[in-house]
Amino acid sequence: MAAIKKILKTVEWEALAWIAGLIYLALIDPYSDSHFTLCPYKNLGINFCPGCGLGKSISLFYHGDFSLSVHTHPLGIIAFTIISIRIVQLIRKKYFSNQNGEAIYG
Repeated sequence: MAAIKKILKTVEWEALAWIAGLIYLALIDPYSDSHFTLCPYKNLGINFCPGCGLGKSISLFYHGDFSLSVHTHPLGIIAFTIISIRIVQLIRKKYFSNQNGEAIYG
């Protein structure tokens, strides 16, 4: 319990959400065709959605299938990079605000 409290003091809630999402994408099978979707476009029967395939692309990236990752969604690897940078920024902000009493990053 003390370890969880220490993590919550060191990590922003937003960072925890991003980390959980990336862990989920690392654990799913990207080669499976059937999956649950929250996409309103797909649920309404519209086939084009600029965001669809992004999670699958990141999952394929995790599994080392880089060419299929780019083919599934060209921005998947870029999104992974941006999310990773955001996680690091949030952790650094929280860590330094705990150390110095105020946040370095805005």
